[in-house]
Amino acid sequence: MYCAQEHHRWDNLRSGRCPVRTAALLLAALALSVLLSASAAAAEQTGRDWRIQVRNAACVAGPVVHLGEIADASANTPPALWKELAAKSLWASPEKAGHQTALSRERLAAMLRHYLGEEAGSFVLPQQIVVQRGGKAVDGATLARMGVDFLTAGGAGLRGDLEITDMRSPDYVFLAHPGDRLNIVMSEAVRPGRNNLLFEVVSGEGKTTRRVAGSAFVNLWRPVACATRPINRLQLVTPDMVTFKRKNMAFNQNAWDGSGGPWRVAKSVGTDQVITVESVEPVPVIAKGGQVNLVYEGTNIRLSVKAVALADAGIGQTVQVRNVQSNRKITGTVLDAETVLVR
Repeated sequence: MYCAQEHHRWDNLRSGRCPVRTAALLLAALALSVLLSASAAAAEQTGRDWRIQVRNAACVAGPVVHLGEIADASANTPPALWKELAAKSLWASPEKAGHQTALSRERLAAMLRHYLGEEAGSFVLPQQIVVQRGGKAVDGATLARMGVDFLTAGGAGLRGDLEITDMRSPDYVFLAHPGDRLNIVMSEAVRPGRNNLLFEVVSGEGKTTRRVAGSAFVNLWRPVACATRPINRLQLVTPDMVTFKRKNMAFNQNAWDGSGGPWRVAKSVGTDQVITVESVEPVPVIAKGGQVNLVYEGTNIRLSVKAVALADAGIGQTVQVRNVQSNRKITGTVLDAETVLVR
């Protein structure tokens, strides 16, 4: 018998064995074994439905970082296994209280593989982790909840349905000492639209040691006056011209609420358009060119003369008039359809 590859005559012609073929078979068997082992490992990993989430910020108590100080296990993680893993010692913590170290995702993954071996494959990792010696870390989810609660309470007096969206808060905030607290402050009252706020770290002595900016968008839904049809400038506003529709005050902060009157349109409004405060004005009780009594009131004197209105004006508005006797122009406040007061 001849070997096709080596073209040698074999001594053991009866057995018909070929060393090259035997080696090839051994290699194939080895490859199959490796493949089966890998498939079994993958199947085991796929069947594992628990995970461990590493935080992006954590505080540790001692000189060594333990897994339970920087990570949380999913609810379906076997308790006994998590207890064992949580106690695992990892790398050295910062030397002094209040000091911090940061690890990138890649460096963190390498460290976990080094200390935990194959169990490191069950982790969900952040882009970066910052570890502080001592103190307390407040995570982003907690900060966001604090912001929503603060704005909800601050906006409780607003008329309408309040909704907080697009909450932008820090990823985390470190408190240096157990006695420190975290407050939220704003420079103005809660209002519809984008609201800026500050997360303040306050020491046990009451001193603000750090401020971190945040913001959120406040939607406030309530009915506002809209035009049922086009209304031209200087037209009187009558009930049939107005309907109320639910609108977001964040985008309609100058909406007219429909109260008071009588009103006329100061600038034209289209169908379904929100009627703004600037779009309406009181119906003038004094018309341009009309005769009025110009009254002057002093401490111990009251004078009244005839005057001519130089513009339209409603009650409470200021208007310029011309004194008929002196021909002087004077500005006063409209008291009623016949009287302009000067003080």
